[in-house]
Amino acid sequence: MTFLFSRFGYLICIFFVIGISILFIESGYSELQVLFFASLGSIIFMLLGEIYLPFFKKWKPTFKENFFPDSSLFIVNYVFFQSQLLQIFLASLAIQFAGGGLNIWPVELHIALQLVLALVISEFGLYWFHRACHEIPLLWRFHKIHHNPKRLYWFNATRFHYLDVTLLQVCGAVPLLFLGAEAKVIALVTIFSTVHGYWQHINAKQNQGILNYFFSGPELHRWHHNIEPEIANHNYGNNLILWDHVFKTFYWPKEENQKLQNIGVEGNFSNSLKSMIFDPFKG
Repeated sequence: MTFLFSRFGYLICIFFVIGISILFIESGYSELQVLFFASLGSIIFMLLGEIYLPFFKKWKPTFKENFFPDSSLFIVNYVFFQSQLLQIFLASLAIQFAGGGLNIWPVELHIALQLVLALVISEFGLYWFHRACHEIPLLWRFHKIHHNPKRLYWFNATRFHYLDVTLLQVCGAVPLLFLGAEAKVIALVTIFSTVHGYWQHINAKQNQGILNYFFSGPELHRWHHNIEPEIANHNYGNNLILWDHVFKTFYWPKEENQKLQNIGVEGNFSNSLKSMIFDPFKG
């Protein structure tokens, strides 16, 4: 059971979810409906892994430190302030300022191939914004909210400051919209990113082997959350690890050691909703 989940759990989940999502979107279901059920199904699957095959037992989330602040921030970002809508608005605005789109997206390709192409292209913008968040102090003040927890588990994937997550997704969406990708392609990229993001932060045993050279999975992302900046400033890929190879920021020590457990950021930072929203503006 451990071997099957750690080696093939990600592939089974991602192929099943994306396959069903393509089928439903092509059949006329709304992107929001498909995203909801894709997220729900994958979360249930991952929760079973975290419960029965935890990677570090000390990373088991608590209500006060993890569930409450994470869910509160999620509600603010995605329910009250509708970050998804702002992302599309800002991306469209950026394209207008750039003189309009090119409308050269290869719509004749099979939708699955369009998704692969879209992931590669969007990842370029995601990589550079994510890297900038670690290298530019002003952006790090906002991105630090994501790195603050001392435990990793699936819901960490949604723990972002509103400005951070909105601008991140804009950087991924702008190239696709500029090239003329259809709404269903953008929706599939969003679904893939959501499900992959949960896996990326999962506290369950994973041994994805060669997949680590293609996807920015949990074995790589755990190092990205390391408390030591010289270790953490690697593996910036959001979904794919492609651009980390190109720009020499790929990091994967084959032997796990004590340092892997040491995640978070230096200093004592509040987990209160008020602090997470307003403290980054204070410097």
